[in-house]
Amino acid sequence: MTADLELLTAAQAKADEVIAAIAETPEPGRHLRVAITDPETGQRLATCFVNYETARSLRLVTS
Repeated sequence: MTADLELLTAAQAKADEVIAAIAETPEPGRHLRVAITDPETGQRLATCFVNYETARSLRLVTS
């Protein structure tokens, strides 16, 4: 296995693990699309939705 393939495989496994832990079937109302992107390659590894009820505020965390 090449080093690049090993990194991609590890990143994909982690992305799949995170998505499996948080993904929900979109329900009517409000939901967010969550995407996991490899910052080095720009490749999207996974996408899911999470539902939420109206809250006072949502906070963006970038790191």
